[in-house]
Amino acid sequence: MGIMRSKRFLLLFILIPIFGLSQNPDVEIESDINIKFIEHNVKRKQTLFTISNLYNVPIDLIKKYNPQIKGDKISKRMVLKIPFITRSDTEKVIKETLAKQVSKSKNKKLNLFDSVPNKKNISLAFIAPFNLDKIDVDSIENAKKYLEKLNLSTLSLDFYSGTLSALETAKKLGIKIKLDTYDNKNSFEEIDRISNIKKIKNYDFIIGPFIPRNINKLSSNLQGLDVPIISPLTSNEIELNENVFQSIPSKRLQKELMFSYVDSLIVKDPDPCVMIIYDSSSEKQKVKLLERFPYAELIDTDLSEGLVDPEITDSLLVTKKNNLVFLESQNLNVITSVSSMLNSQISNERNIKMLTSYRSEIYENENISLQHLGNLKFTYPTYFLPKFGEELSELNNEFLANFGKLPNKTAIRAYEITLDLILRTSYRRKLIKSIDLPETKYYQNRFKYQTFENGFINNSVLLIQHDDLDVFEIDLK
Repeated sequence: MGIMRSKRFLLLFILIPIFGLSQNPDVEIESDINIKFIEHNVKRKQTLFTISNLYNVPIDLIKKYNPQIKGDKISKRMVLKIPFITRSDTEKVIKETLAKQVSKSKNKKLNLFDSVPNKKNISLAFIAPFNLDKIDVDSIENAKKYLEKLNLSTLSLDFYSGTLSALETAKKLGIKIKLDTYDNKNSFEEIDRISNIKKIKNYDFIIGPFIPRNINKLSSNLQGLDVPIISPLTSNEIELNENVFQSIPSKRLQKELMFSYVDSLIVKDPDPCVMIIYDSSSEKQKVKLLERFPYAELIDTDLSEGLVDPEITDSLLVTKKNNLVFLESQNLNVITSVSSMLNSQISNERNIKMLTSYRSEIYENENISLQHLGNLKFTYPTYFLPKFGEELSELNNEFLANFGKLPNKTAIRAYEITLDLILRTSYRRKLIKSIDLPETKYYQNRFKYQTFENGFINNSVLLIQHDDLDVFEIDLK
């Protein structure tokens, strides 16, 4: 379809507000007060954690304005007041928000928002698998049902909404943006067609496609053209051809940080009690851990059909040492059962800390207790800071006004990566010339690119630890 101007695309953004908030229509959101509320009707299986993520509001803030919540328990059909803290002075808000988002490096200070733009006109392309041909535009009901599900179309729309918001912020900074959007339909044929468009070589950068094989196809097609291609959403390995930027740190980089942390723990405590719970997918991690803890107890969940006997773990964990349990599995049932079991085995005499060398999105499943992870001081490497505080309130309000819903993790990432790419290009005229800049830090995401193979990879990895219902970053420097 090329640049998307069809009625399908228009319909999607007509429908977007329909899938937004579970919101009382009588509750108005005023712009001249400091705290606003919407009402949320608790649905089956929802937890404070899932509601906190849904609205990007901290759990403590939700509990503050809902005294009926006892502990961390909520029940179906409970009506919660969800607070949003806002400010009426728009210009002040913009400056404060941008100031909070920009990073400082240890040795240098860099504020791209305060820098004078050297390039004020930027042209970019966004290529994503919207799959508009799969949406029945002649039936609102069918379109609604399709867009209610998590699929490539909804993922693309979430990312696109964040990109549009980033363009609005750039506009306020005096940068003019020309955006062309393409639906690659998750198809090699469509990528070939887009690759042959004459203007493709004139973009300052291209965001997308999403899927590794499609990124590889596009970068192969555009070899020799001076057009940066940014992989926005995958940590899986891609072909880092010339001008390819992998914006999410690879799994390898994330695991390396965890093993550096493990080494620092050994220096402080050379003789902890260590247990490794693993499966066939994590053999390499098991071997690396055994190199550091040769006497570690091993539990292979493949041999027990994903089950871990609580009597075995209870007998292996001790009271006179620190207990480190490495959970090297991405199986939801294993994660849920093991975290619950270990939580029940904590006592005043016995501390247990749970760690993993790689945390996939499976950990965001609502069946995994955030309280259990907090009690276990769950520690893991990641590419983003999973916090949703007041700093996001203005972005939340912008999304409410423009899309009828709040930004999810994908939309927030889209906002931050798009804004970072624009500011880097504006500051250095060419994106590729910005790789020597210090780390740029936003509310959830950070970016520090290094040369790797023929392309570039973001090496900003964070080490996160849960504590009660909150999380914090562990600084290894």
